[in-house]
Amino acid sequence: MGFYKDQKSASQGIPYHSEIPVSLKDAVCEVAVDYKKKKHVFKLKITDGNEYLFQAKDDEEMNTWISAISAAVSGDKSEVTPSSHSTPAPAARAQTLPASVATTTAESSPGKREKDKEKRFSLFSKKK
Repeated sequence: MGFYKDQKSASQGIPYHSEIPVSLKDAVCEVAVDYKKKKHVFKLKITDGNEYLFQAKDDEEMNTWISAISAAVSGDKSEVTPSSHSTPAPAARAQTLPASVATTTAESSPGKREKDKEKRFSLFSKKK
């Protein structure tokens, strides 16, 4: 399982922070019942001892991800179904998380985008 910054990076095969893909062989994916800081969190435990926490937007999306990852672990391609927010992938082997950042930027007004841009590129507010 590989991780990408965005859809463009995924389509170009450029991994996030040059991380190598994680092997799902004998991995376990389950709801993180012991994690209380945030809702809809699940964990992926891999055989080298590492544990990854993921947060979904709701229980339905979380269960979809758990099912898809568990199916990939077991090698059952019939159970791996991309969600409506996922990027189509060859043989349904990979999925991307919903791009909520892109939708919120597109929905905002031009004035708001300018203010957001100003916040990102300046430590001090602009004097008007």
